[in-house]
This record gives sequence, C-alpha cells and structure tokens, in this order.
Amino acid sequence: MKKWAILLVCTFAVSGCMPNFGNQDEVVKNTETDSKQKAFIPSYNISDNYYKTILPFVAADARGLSASRLNTRYDLNEFETGLMRQAQESFAADKYVYQEGQKIPKTTISGWLGFEKSGKELDAAKKADKKFINGLNPPSGKEGQSSTKYLASVLEQDYLVKKNENTVELGGVVIGLALNSVDYSKDAAGNPQNKPMDDSTIRSQGEKIGAEVLRQVRQMDGMENVPIVIALYKQAPKSSIVPGNFIAKAEARSGSSSLGNWDSLDEHYYFFPSAEAANKYRDDAQNFGRFKDDVASFFPNYTGAVGKAFYKDGEMKSLKIDIPMQFYGKAEVIAFTQFVTGKAVDYFPDYIDLEVNIFSTDGQEALITRAPGQKKPDTHVYQ
Repeated sequence: MKKWAILLVCTFAVSGCMPNFGNQDEVVKNTETDSKQKAFIPSYNISDNYYKTILPFVAADARGLSASRLNTRYDLNEFETGLMRQAQESFAADKYVYQEGQKIPKTTISGWLGFEKSGKELDAAKKADKKFINGLNPPSGKEGQSSTKYLASVLEQDYLVKKNENTVELGGVVIGLALNSVDYSKDAAGNPQNKPMDDSTIRSQGEKIGAEVLRQVRQMDGMENVPIVIALYKQAPKSSIVPGNFIAKAEARSGSSSLGNWDSLDEHYYFFPSAEAANKYRDDAQNFGRFKDDVASFFPNYTGAVGKAFYKDGEMKSLKIDIPMQFYGKAEVIAFTQFVTGKAVDYFPDYIDLEVNIFSTDGQEALITRAPGQKKPDTHVYQ
C-alpha cells in the first residue's frame, strides 16, 4: 500500500516518474515543441465503438465549457460521443487513439461564442484587450433587439497515430460546432423570441462559422498540416427529452486551408412512445407498443416503459429502454427480467444495439444488453 502511495505522489514530479499502468503499450508522444513525453496506450478496448485513450489522461484547457453552454445533459452526451462517431470515418479506431483537445485554448473558444464586433466597437475591444478574440455569432443589426446566437459551443478532439512502433503523434483533429435550433433572443420590448430556426439557416450559418474556425485553427502551432474534420451539431430545444443530431461535416486534408464539400448527415433520435416516432417510423412504434402491452399484461406492478432510439440513414441503430417497476422480492425481479428478455428478443431486431434497464425505487435491478448481430442477450440481475 505504501509503495502505491509513493507512485501516486511522484506521478507528475519533475523526475518524470509514471504510474503503473499494467500491461499497456509504452510509447513516446511527440509534441509541437519537439519535446517527448512518455505515454501509454491501454491494451484493452471495451467496444469497437470507442477509441482507446492515451494515458496519462490530460484534460483539455476548455474542459467543462460545453456543460455550461448546451441545453440538456442529453445534448452534452451526444455532442461528445457523437463527435467520436463522426471521427471514425476519417480516423479509424483501430489505428488512432483519443486525447482531449489540446490545441484550442479556452479563451479562444469563449471568444468565438460571443457576437461579432466591427468598426469602432471592434477597435475599442482590441484596445481594451490585446488578446481579444472576435465572436463568430453575427450581430442582428436591429435597433433594440438582441442578436440571434447560432453557435452555442465548440468541442475539440485530438486523435493520435503511431509514427513508428514506439512513437505517437497528432494524426487528426475533429472539431464539433454545436448550433442552436431555437432563437432565444429578445425583441425590442425585451420579450423572449423562442422561435424555431429554419434548418437551412442553421446549416448555412454553421458552414460559414466552420470555415472561419478552420482559418484561425490553421494559424495555431502544430495545426498547419494536420487533417481537420469539422462537424455541425444541431442541439435540441431546452424542453427536449432526446438529444439533437449532427447534420453535416467536412474535412480539410493535411495542409489545406479550405474545407471540402459538406456531407449531409441523416441522424436522429426519437422517443418511444411519441407522436413523432409513430409518424416517422410506424412499424417500430407499433412494435414498441406491443412490447409494452405484453409486459403490462403479465406483471401487475408494471408502471410503463420508455425508449430512446437512434436512427441513421433511416434505419434504427440503437434502442435504450427504461422500465420502472415496483418489486416485493428478488424472485420477482428475476422472473420479470427473464420475461422482458424474451419479449425484447421477440420484438426488436438483432441488428440494433439494444439496452434495457429495469429500475425500482431502490435503484437499478437488472440490465439486459445485446450487441448488433448477437443472438442471445446478456442479462445481469443486481444483488
């Protein structure tokens, strides 16, 4: 125990003492200053959907900024993990490792999230602060009316690649731009607008902002030649119970100062049961309804089930179901879990990523999961 305590104390000491990461790949990480840092790549990955993360973990300078800028926890999670999903098409998870963004300072991102200044107002701002960063949200130009904020948050993710057997370096950067879908500005009388914004307007503003972000990022140290992907995320309204979705992305290849063509992304989340899901995906909504009815007819203490489905290119890719129940014993939990597992197999296709969480007032009672292509679900009853 004393030996481990000593290792923890010296982790960040000048001597370069490192924690014991076990059976990992030891590598040297190159930086833009040509300095070399000892690092480790984990030998185990929990899923092909995720990247390995280089160790020791180094937090981004802008860490936590998105949490205060996005509307809901749903958006926060999807913005980060969805951005990793977008990254995989350019930087394969079996060749690259993940690191929190280290290139764009928090002060720069905070500046971008403001409103654009021009003329005398811009001159005054630069005079007051020599490091002033102009905002990327355009001013409204209407007397007495607050500006519409399109850009809500910016997230950088870095992807490192092995240069040789023992050295890794920055191989790609992915930048997410979270855009508002509702105009929360105020009119001349101070009344909130709260008007949904047109998708074409959101897209055009996002592309314009993305081009300017690329221009400025290319001027940063170590970013002159690295491939950069910029993805546009339309966050959901503040009242939404599902996250928003990525709508487009473009890539600037190594050394390029311009983005290529913007590729449209057909990704959406739907809540079951809901009128939106029933209108868009009637068969899936009916299957979910039958699943609920079967469970309700079997267990008298059943209080309902809700689901969150992710669709890509018009096809369901994942479904997460939460079922709250009132239980009076562990045997009842086991029986209910077995029944739900069978019904989940009956009603939901095996090409989706399925997760069913069963809860009581005491917390989670059981978990049912099935990966795409897996015939028999994995079931765990908590003791």
